[in-house]
Amino acid sequence: YSFSNNAGSSWTNYSGLPLYTAETGKELVSVDTNTVTPIKFKIAAKASTNQPAGTYTNVVNFIAVANPEPTLGPVDCTAGKICYQPNALSGVVGTMGEQDATDGNTTTLFASNFSRTGYGFAGWSDVYDYDTNANAHFYGPVEDITVPTGTTANGTSLYAVWVKSEGSLQDSNKVAALCGTNGTGGSLTTAPTDGTANLSSVSALTDQRDNETYAIARLADGKCWMIENLRLENTATTGATNTALAQGYNPSFTGLANPESADFTNSTTANSLYSTDGFTENTISGSYQGYRFPRYNNFNTQQRAETPATDANTYSYGNYYTWAAAIADTTHYNTNNQSVTNTSICPTGWRLPQGNTATSGFGKLDVDMGGTGASQSTREASNRWRKYPNNFLYSGNFNTSSARLRGSYGFYWSSTADDIYLSYYLYLLSSRVYPGTYYSYKYSGQSIRCTAIGS
Repeated sequence: YSFSNNAGSSWTNYSGLPLYTAETGKELVSVDTNTVTPIKFKIAAKASTNQPAGTYTNVVNFIAVANPEPTLGPVDCTAGKICYQPNALSGVVGTMGEQDATDGNTTTLFASNFSRTGYGFAGWSDVYDYDTNANAHFYGPVEDITVPTGTTANGTSLYAVWVKSEGSLQDSNKVAALCGTNGTGGSLTTAPTDGTANLSSVSALTDQRDNETYAIARLADGKCWMIENLRLENTATTGATNTALAQGYNPSFTGLANPESADFTNSTTANSLYSTDGFTENTISGSYQGYRFPRYNNFNTQQRAETPATDANTYSYGNYYTWAAAIADTTHYNTNNQSVTNTSICPTGWRLPQGNTATSGFGKLDVDMGGTGASQSTREASNRWRKYPNNFLYSGNFNTSSARLRGSYGFYWSSTADDIYLSYYLYLLSSRVYPGTYYSYKYSGQSIRCTAIGS
């Protein structure tokens, strides 16, 4: 028998379909299509000239089988390694390297080098089906863990935990629905401090300025925080619609610079913006760095898709910002002497956490997690900040000429100035935490986390 397509008044071979004989046990016809409208065609049996005469019935069966949708599943790892899996069928950018690990040892997990359009990254899970698996456990991106038994022999896979965006960070109604108002209401539960929270305390929202999506969570202080570092590359020019999408935006602040070159030197003038207040454009060295507006992270680019990440070069570290850039300040001298600024480059409705106090911001979060609001000299205290879903990272900083201390220290700006040249920040080490009580020169490039103002 041959299978043919009725083309007009004559029968011709239908060459667009694979043809199999019944004796092989394979499909007679296979159609693979992604179109919404089904393909329609006719198939007929035609006797050859030497076929014996007679009546033939029920000889050919036609069976239509829809191709099954691809599904996620567990992924094998290499013996003696922790392997980081993107855990999505499409839309993920970035690669991750394997991490050496031995049963029973303590190790610090890698931060994520993955991103996914329309989803926030919430951490790692020990199972791929974390959203339906009651036994799933979640880990912060740089949390200290005891390496699971079996890693030495078979390896351990950890799977990216993705949370789909529910709307805009700038949508006050959506934020209130998730985070509540003044400590009450909201659909998100408050995350436990032991890192075992499920996804009921986590959501994701998208920044309208650049369409970057961030996982958010209701942390121990009852407020919603971004649990990913800010990655804002640039802001709108003065007068543009997007200008109003930043919190308390200073209309004189014209935005962030284009991506900096790797050579951040006195001769580099395209690295940052400046205001016309008497400071020269080409002055970068010394204390005048505090008056510049750069953001810097040369690993926060598409090159991460080509080079497997280690704990030293990861997308989720976000960008670094001088304090002037963090607070969208162009006057330089109006935020000093313990003052707290209300302007920032956080999305409208969000702000920089306050520093140098145990009743708000970093200090309040620390107290509600069981800390003191001051320096703590225990690894356990540090790990609380790094556990899911707090997810604070060892993202390092940018100082003078290069990014440094990635994978070892975390620096996060607060909204609180100490004086003209200094500002408070969260200082995260492996064995100690200073929750907004340390201060540094404002020209240092540091990470940013934003909190919802009304939550």
